[in-house]
Amino acid sequence: MFKRFLRKMLFSLCFLLLFTMRYVDLTFSVALNDHPLLAGWERVGIPLDEIEIEGWKKLNQEFMKATELGELATKLGQRLKLKTVAPPLQGDELDFSYVTLEGELGEQVQVVITLQSICGDANLAETFCGVIAMLDSKENLAETLLRLERSFEPVVGEFPLALMLGGVQPGKLSEGEAYHLMKSVFERLQVAESSGVADWEYGSWSAWSNLLDGKVVRQGRAINLEFTYRYEEADDQTRIALASPTLPGYF
Repeated sequence: MFKRFLRKMLFSLCFLLLFTMRYVDLTFSVALNDHPLLAGWERVGIPLDEIEIEGWKKLNQEFMKATELGELATKLGQRLKLKTVAPPLQGDELDFSYVTLEGELGEQVQVVITLQSICGDANLAETFCGVIAMLDSKENLAETLLRLERSFEPVVGEFPLALMLGGVQPGKLSEGEAYHLMKSVFERLQVAESSGVADWEYGSWSAWSNLLDGKVVRQGRAINLEFTYRYEEADDQTRIALASPTLPGYF
């Protein structure tokens, strides 16, 4: 009887171990189906109001007509199983053509796909592909990232994606408060070194975390994590953003 009890206990322990390995990263204490950046955001301590995935890539050095761009957009939409909300917008000019496709993935993810082709001086041409996905819930984040990667790569090749999390804190952060907040977030993401600048209304720090994918080289230094805050005097609020591998240019 005692041996049977030990066998049952051993079986239970093995099951728990396999379950834990399936759903939790033991070195980081985050569910494997969650993005590590979400764990960093927990240290920010304010509601998560904005989740955005963005990608942008140069496809070639050729000028493509709107009809050709439309074919690419259709393939991407079909692979994503995108539920379009309106017919594609498209246009053709002598030196510029574009197609923009908008739609939804379920009810909580809005997606905009754009393809643009430009012909400049000396007939130098370039064609670009971009995507922006805006999520209403963090529960869809990991699935949406994977879905975008699997849909875009077979059509346009490797397609780097950037993720930004954002929120708003009432009032103004002091430089010291912002610095300590950044240090807490980066500590959660196991960052050893960081660099950045801050003043009375804006600050930005970048770093490298082995917990995150992606890489951007800036001034000879590889980074994949950014923390930024910006005070908006008109609304008396501080906008905070955490991104990987880098923030979108408009922030």
